[in-house]
Amino acid sequence: MDKRLQDQIEAALSRLSVPVTVIDRDAETLPELPPLADLSPASLRGQLYLAVKQPAMVLSCPENVPGARDILMLGSALVSSLVTSDNRTETGHDVYRRALLGELAGSDLAALSHEHQLPQDMKRCVMVFHIVQTDQERAFELLCDITPVQERDVLIDMDRHTVALIKDMSEVDNLDELRQFGQALQETLMSETAHQMTVGIGRTRHMIDELWESYSEAKRAIEVGRIFQPEDNIYMFNRLILERFLMELPQDLSAYYHGLLFNRKTQRLFNEEMLYTIDMFFKKDLNLSDTARQLYIHRNTLVYRLDKVQKQTGLDLRTFEDAVTFKILMELKKCGGERTGRKS
Repeated sequence: MDKRLQDQIEAALSRLSVPVTVIDRDAETLPELPPLADLSPASLRGQLYLAVKQPAMVLSCPENVPGARDILMLGSALVSSLVTSDNRTETGHDVYRRALLGELAGSDLAALSHEHQLPQDMKRCVMVFHIVQTDQERAFELLCDITPVQERDVLIDMDRHTVALIKDMSEVDNLDELRQFGQALQETLMSETAHQMTVGIGRTRHMIDELWESYSEAKRAIEVGRIFQPEDNIYMFNRLILERFLMELPQDLSAYYHGLLFNRKTQRLFNEEMLYTIDMFFKKDLNLSDTARQLYIHRNTLVYRLDKVQKQTGLDLRTFEDAVTFKILMELKKCGGERTGRKS
């Protein structure tokens, strides 16, 4: 029996009108008694004794006190109730899980975090690991042995496919370090289990009642990232500002502005080769020479393609302003896909 439960039992018995003593069933000080039958106090030398099965103990009180037998029975019932309640008591991990899900807040969360000695004010960030290809094993079982956690990190089993890591950020300089951490964990998981994993990273929070926000952000980063950057598998909420903004636009508005640039008139212009060229041009920060080398084409060929876009659309992608306009209008097509998928 742990000390916390022992203290709770002693506190409950101290409130009875008769002093009730708790004796370890194996204690040497326990008098030689006949077998103690369940729910039947035994009398010996002016004391009543009543056995409790779980935890193994004996309650004792003076026999000559009025109502002593009833009080001893009440004490036994209190002990049984506390033990049953303690078996259902949440662990610290349970408290964290409910906090991440938004099921605990305010005074309830404060009380439970205090009871389980969970830090109230600490710089923390939530990372979400999502593994789809889990047949028999849960994601938590796959990650538990390979995830390097520091002393104040907490790995939480959320569901069969999802694990959350509450990461202590006190010695982490920035969120980019978490990206590197996620990449290393992905490589380890792949090499040891052949499973693929997607990682979402929320923003840093200081209070325990704010952790659910970081958890929600990490999940949202995965949702949005998979749509806009399907080639990646690590997504940071604070790096998806434009994408999150575009997702908030009404679907009909997104379709309208996307259609201003991508329509029947420009269908032949924006073929697969042209779109790949433009995408690479953006990835190379509008640098003509770097883009041409990456595409294994002559610089003049790249200029010719960009000139074609400018001639037909009026947008010169070599200028920052027109490049941003094109990028936004192109990305708007992806926004409708998520909403359509949600309705189906």
